[in-house]
Amino acid sequence: MAVVEEQRTYLKDGDEYKESLRDGREVYYRGERIDDVTTHPATAGGIDIIAGLYDDQFEGEGRDVLTYERDDGARVTASMLLPRTKDDLTFRREGIEYIARKTFGVIGRGIDMISTLPLGMVAELKEFERYCPEYADNIVQYVNWAQENNIHMAEVIVDPQGFRSRPNGTSEDMVPPERATARIVKESDEGIWVSGVKGVGTATPQANEIILGSFHVPLAEEAFWVVLPVGTEGLRYYCRELVHSPGASADDHPIDSRGEEIEAIVCFDEVFVPRERIFAMKAVELHGANFYNYWARIEHWYTFIRMVAKAELFAGLAQLVVDTLELGQIPVVRQRVADVIEYAQICRGMAMAAEEAAFLSENDVMTPNHNVVTAGRSYALTHYPKIMHILRDICGQGLIFRFSDDDLASPAAYGKDLGWFLDTKKMSSKEKNLVMNLVWDVTSSAHASRVDIFEQSNALNVPFLKERLYGDYERDEFVNICRRWIGLPDGEPGSYAPKIETRWSEKESRKIS
Repeated sequence: MAVVEEQRTYLKDGDEYKESLRDGREVYYRGERIDDVTTHPATAGGIDIIAGLYDDQFEGEGRDVLTYERDDGARVTASMLLPRTKDDLTFRREGIEYIARKTFGVIGRGIDMISTLPLGMVAELKEFERYCPEYADNIVQYVNWAQENNIHMAEVIVDPQGFRSRPNGTSEDMVPPERATARIVKESDEGIWVSGVKGVGTATPQANEIILGSFHVPLAEEAFWVVLPVGTEGLRYYCRELVHSPGASADDHPIDSRGEEIEAIVCFDEVFVPRERIFAMKAVELHGANFYNYWARIEHWYTFIRMVAKAELFAGLAQLVVDTLELGQIPVVRQRVADVIEYAQICRGMAMAAEEAAFLSENDVMTPNHNVVTAGRSYALTHYPKIMHILRDICGQGLIFRFSDDDLASPAAYGKDLGWFLDTKKMSSKEKNLVMNLVWDVTSSAHASRVDIFEQSNALNVPFLKERLYGDYERDEFVNICRRWIGLPDGEPGSYAPKIETRWSEKESRKIS
């Protein structure tokens, strides 16, 4: 680990992060194994982006918001900071916003994103102690280890699309079981062996560690939460088609030329998991979407804060287009920009409210208000397509007519080159082109479409978010006020109190005590 000013530190720089990925991991693209993920076009660009963030930990604003000094004087990554106060949440929010602005929000799985999952487990540690006490302490130990190793985490918890009606594999004559999802196939005193397939593994080929688990667990063998090094023997990663533009100039594609986080299907072929890397096992109570949404509250907050930062970038980009095309005197254009500003302001206000209304979990972890976060995410995602449309619309023909420098220097008419006809009062045709290229990469490229799909599906889509809000929002008091106005008696106490579904396949529910 690097040393800075003789202070004890547990931080990697960008080169050390890249070197940590050369661990023999088995990653494939278009049927061919990738020899080195740090140099292959499908994975290298995203790794370079993340490496830049690792370098930022050592100086300036990046050091101030991405790292902190522990009580023992050591400097460590802030991604594994357990928030105990509202000030801690403010500090973490500033780090999330820093990364979102540095990457224009297109990196959803940054160096500090999935680390929120083990932090959320610590927040609800009493539940893990209740149902799987023999492994609960592993969670705390792992958080400490991960902090001192400055790791980049990914997650794989969703079953892949496919023949989902395959039988559960409970028949003794079914060898191997027909269910495709990852499950425990062998167990010993040393650990467990897992086989099956999981997705969507966003950034898994570019990360150091993965957390593996499941929502839907009809079988005890499928109920587990574990962490593994990405290069573990038996793990294979099959990357989707890349959508950015490797080799393109930064002028032509200011975002897409840099790289992307790649998704992969993750295959487990009798992968060994030692006991110390098991967080829970065969405890179906620790699964199901409802309980996951309790201990993933910090992750969901992270997702929303990144959306807030993007909303403010969109407001800035909209104004840049108006300034470039000299449209500020047109009322309807000002109103379109005001729509983007309104979007950004509402999102920012809800982010502040979630922080102000934060509360301590059972295990004394400061947790952003989940109802505000859920409502904010639902609002942000619902209006996201509208904001993309506005950015495209105010560009007009400029978004279509984007030209190379050679085109702009070519003869057109009256002895003038093409660029002369495309100059604006405030900007040259080349500068205007740069603005339009940025809008294209944000709203209209293949990469932009991937980001849109990611945002709409990441950590629950809008219908699921509305279901969460309906189930979590405590409204007994307000319902009773309405009932009293018309002479009805109060309803049954706790009718609208939030509940946790103990497992996906059961309808019984209980409150966290």
